[in-house]
Amino acid sequence: MLYVLKYAVLPPFLNILLMAAGMLLVRRFPRVGWALMILGLVTLYLLSIPPAQSVLSIGLEDHPVPTVEEASRADVIVVLGGGRETDAPQWSGRDVVAEAPLARLAEAARWHRRTGLPLLLTGGRNEERDLESEAQLMNRMLDEAFNIQARWLEHESSDTRENAEFSARILNAGNLDTILLVTHAAHLTRAIPEFERLGFEVIPAPMGFIHTGDHDGIELVPRTYYLQQNTRLLHEQIGRVYYWLTL
Repeated sequence: MLYVLKYAVLPPFLNILLMAAGMLLVRRFPRVGWALMILGLVTLYLLSIPPAQSVLSIGLEDHPVPTVEEASRADVIVVLGGGRETDAPQWSGRDVVAEAPLARLAEAARWHRRTGLPLLLTGGRNEERDLESEAQLMNRMLDEAFNIQARWLEHESSDTRENAEFSARILNAGNLDTILLVTHAAHLTRAIPEFERLGFEVIPAPMGFIHTGDHDGIELVPRTYYLQQNTRLLHEQIGRVYYWLTL
């Protein structure tokens, strides 16, 4: 149910709901019905063009990439999970990590080779039928793609807050106080406070920045690429507010 509510406030499901509600109401309440249909269509368009990125990225992606010297102060590299691809044909029908955590793993592997720091991978099972946790999938991919093994796996978490809470048990047991946190740049703004409130010093290691620069004069042409990117940013903005309200 929570996942349905989550997607109901994000495009394109949100836009479809608005337009569907408008069509249902337009006969009895014409003004309300047309207003909802227009709102759904206009917001879908706005979220499908580059200028929306500049607005939605306010307060996100503010953390600079650390130097090797700065990163080396950490005790451990912590990599956050971010979804799975189920029944992947290229892996003989096994589950694998989705594109987002795979990109995080590549960045973590780069930091590992530059600093020599051990890795902690965090991510649990989304459903009871999942045979492996996200952390296990990430570790398998890390081994097969980069020939690196993580030292610790956290298998229980289902969201960013739990990533921090359940990883803290492992980190505290090893007296690891300073972490190099690897995740997407927009996600860091929500993730960092979750680890800091548990007493950890966090060195951000952002990746996957969303480009908001020149768009070759076609910035008013809607594209699914920008809808995807803007949905990511909107998700992080909503997540920040939710986490702040539920502290």
